[in-house]
Amino acid sequence: MTWKDYDYSGEFSLLFQGVVYRPMIGVRLENGKNFTNCFSLIDSGTDSTLINADFAQILGIDESKCPKIKVGTADKSTAQGFKAKITLKVDGFDRGLETEVIFLKNMMTGGLLGQKDIFENFKIRFEKKRHKFYLLEE
Repeated sequence: MTWKDYDYSGEFSLLFQGVVYRPMIGVRLENGKNFTNCFSLIDSGTDSTLINADFAQILGIDESKCPKIKVGTADKSTAQGFKAKITLKVDGFDRGLETEVIFLKNMMTGGLLGQKDIFENFKIRFEKKRHKFYLLEE
């Protein structure tokens, strides 16, 4: 197999008063016949995959029927979310990952792809200075 290469995405940062480049990738979220695309950050500091709760409604997921879960955040606070099983497909790869994700309200991004799904299923190589990252399916 060969490495698939992706470009970092640049976003303006008020904090740094300039463009910050991040390893963002598109993923397809599927729940039965319902699906949507979500632009997500690859984040080695996140244990599970976290998806903005707005996508749950598009996927036909009823929050009231899902188990609730508290998650810790980078600033040591907690947020209430809910869990649901979906299929996740990373852009450039055919295989879908059947997984349980955590949906959170008011996320600043579409999703965070963490250790459980991305880092356990792909080799990942970051080249920050070149604004490139690479994935290889294991």
